Amino acid sequence: MTGRHIAWLLALCAVAGGTRAEEPRGVPALGSKLTYRLVTTTTTPTRTTTVGEVYTYIVTASDATSAEGVIKPRALIVHCDGGSADPGCSDARKATGAHFDGDLLTVPIASDIGDSLARHSHFKLTHFFMASRQFPVPGARDKDVGLAEIGPEPSMVLTNTLQCDLSGLAAFLPVGNAPHIALPCENIFERSASRDGRTAAQTNRDKVSFDITCTGSGWVSLPSGNWEVKKLAFKMMPADPTHGGSEGENLFSAQLGALVRTHLIGRNPAANSTTENTVDLIAVKP
Repeated sequence: MTGRHIAWLLALCAVAGGTRAEEPRGVPALGSKLTYRLVTTTTTPTRTTTVGEVYTYIVTASDATSAEGVIKPRALIVHCDGGSADPGCSDARKATGAHFDGDLLTVPIASDIGDSLARHSHFKLTHFFMASRQFPVPGARDKDVGLAEIGPEPSMVLTNTLQCDLSGLAAFLPVGNAPHIALPCENIFERSASRDGRTAAQTNRDKVSFDITCTGSGWVSLPSGNWEVKKLAFKMMPADPTHGGSEGENLFSAQLGALVRTHLIGRNPAANSTTENTVDLIAVKP
């Protein structure tokens, strides 16, 4: 999964909804812990790769228009051809608590290791935008044990910043007040050098148009609960057509001030690849 694909996941937009009557929220409340499961499948002319993560947003500051906090990695998800028969997963399946869901192996990250990784993280929401997200990518403690033992230091750090001209935003608020909005943005992706020295640092900057259309409302049932949501179709299109674009649907709950599901299709012409992402809210505290 490329940094640009990760960036496209990060347009969080909270709108009307809730399982009980409450004041609608634009961002999550102070103290919220929102746990998500991401599964991403990337297809190229020669191969298909599926990976994923489980992580928790922990909100440490929140007001009417913004929220920020840290991101705690909870688990890695890897694809094993033939499930437990795949020799490439022999190390990972030895991890404490590792379990299969079909051909997908979830490898839990010890809580203290997750806390250590979270010290390298940060996120900030402004209105319904993920203005910045710094994510520590978990990796093996050392090459000899593989993913059976996740280390306390990230294998690399991915940082996404979405800087948008919000001058036209007022007409869209509360979200859905207008049926459509198009915002000019700059999407900045930064990747640190990897801990093993095999991957170099990288920075990309893209001018993009972020189009959002409110297509209605409804309910969705997830492991985290039943949520009333607004449905937001979106397109993220770069000014440079040789760079990748994406489109999909976000489902948002104003009870939480956060997304509960995202489905995205991203296309990268330079790599001749297509990526499909599904992100579900699987747990909420408090």
